[in-house]
Amino acid sequence: MKKVISTIVILLIIAFIWSNSYQAKTDSVQLSMFFTTNIQPLLIKFGFHPNLKILDTYVRKLAHLTEFMALGAIIYYTFQQFFKTHIAKKSILLAICIASLDEIIQIYTPGRTATIADVLLDTVGSIIGILIMKGLLKLFH
Repeated sequence: MKKVISTIVILLIIAFIWSNSYQAKTDSVQLSMFFTTNIQPLLIKFGFHPNLKILDTYVRKLAHLTEFMALGAIIYYTFQQFFKTHIAKKSILLAICIASLDEIIQIYTPGRTATIADVLLDTVGSIIGILIMKGLLKLFH
């Protein structure tokens, strides 16, 4: 049952990631700016005065990182139920494939582009998620 549920969670995260990539640039920018404009006042309260456009870039990159952290963690959790060896390597490989397909989707989405930098950022996020999950599984088993 755990295998089925965790596999469904993987598919839901992939659907979420890819649905964001299908958004036209204007819709994507509007969504990230919603978060950016709500974060900026908090940063100002702490004495930071970030440029809105630069902050939005960080918000967008942080979104990539966190989406793939979650994905990497759940892939690792699921794969450790199916495989006995090279679980982290297999998890990273799948995450790279998903990130690459995510960028390919953006090639065909109006106003969007694909970048190797985003695939690398997504891979780093996945690796962080894998390490966190690996640590949690060791801690609780």
